[in-house]
Amino acid sequence: MKRTLLILKIGALGIIYCIFVMLTGFSIFCPIRAFTGGRIKCPSCGVSRMCISMAKLEFYDAFRYNPVIFSLIPVWTLCIGLWIFEKGGRFIKIIEIISIIILIGFGIVRNIV
Repeated sequence: MKRTLLILKIGALGIIYCIFVMLTGFSIFCPIRAFTGGRIKCPSCGVSRMCISMAKLEFYDAFRYNPVIFSLIPVWTLCIGLWIFEKGGRFIKIIEIISIIILIGFGIVRNIV
């Protein structure tokens, strides 16, 4: 029950943030891009725009803003479901490690290309 409530609270904050960005146009800045003067993109750059596009059901645009995180969302959703029901601990750990490796690789590749 506590885990479900936590996920609902995080989801509610995400929805509130999405609505705020859609209404005001202000979003969280990327500290890495700010620190490097916009020369380096972190692996999560574009996530706010991706979420807004998903809220508008514009999935092609959402994918373009951050294809890796967009593609990992279904797997992470499965992991959250398993975590809520206290199942799949080893599977979740493996997905965490694989996700970190993928995101580091994506962060390197997106700044080289």
